[in-house]
Amino acid sequence: MTKKTKFIPALILLITVSVLFSGCANKGNRPENSQLTALGFRIIPEGNEFPDITFTDINGESKKLSDYRGNVLLLNFWATWCPPCRAEMPSMGKLSDKLANGNFVMIPVNVKEPGNMVKTFTAEFGINFPVYLDINAEAAIAVGVTALPTSILINRDGNAIAAATGALEWDSDDMISMLRNWTR
Repeated sequence: MTKKTKFIPALILLITVSVLFSGCANKGNRPENSQLTALGFRIIPEGNEFPDITFTDINGESKKLSDYRGNVLLLNFWATWCPPCRAEMPSMGKLSDKLANGNFVMIPVNVKEPGNMVKTFTAEFGINFPVYLDINAEAAIAVGVTALPTSILINRDGNAIAAATGALEWDSDDMISMLRNWTR
């Protein structure tokens, strides 16, 4: 056998192994529907394209949901006047701290309040994670938010898989475990 004929089987073997193991890349495990419902979510049927909403950061810079594609997202709509929203903010902070180094992005979007009011609130409550603004409620309307807080879990491909209305315990062991497993 020549060097060329020895090289071809080795190349075929390398390609075959690469193809077989490419499906084994650790992208985390999407949570089971039963696990999501036990945590307080309702399942969103597959196949509905989620809108690529626009919102701004606290300094007025425009952001799009697609800017975060490739990560597991927690999109949360809230307001400073909303008691359940206020109640869940500390647990959201703990969740953010615990999953800071993974493929998880928390996007809390304040609805219809000016940036200076939100800045005052975040300073008063010691919130150290980014918050975003939806001054005219355009993003909230686009995704069908009818109550606050509303939280939506979005997979790496930008598809919503589950939603919840009302405050959740974001820092519960079960919630953190589910998100950590999904985002590794």
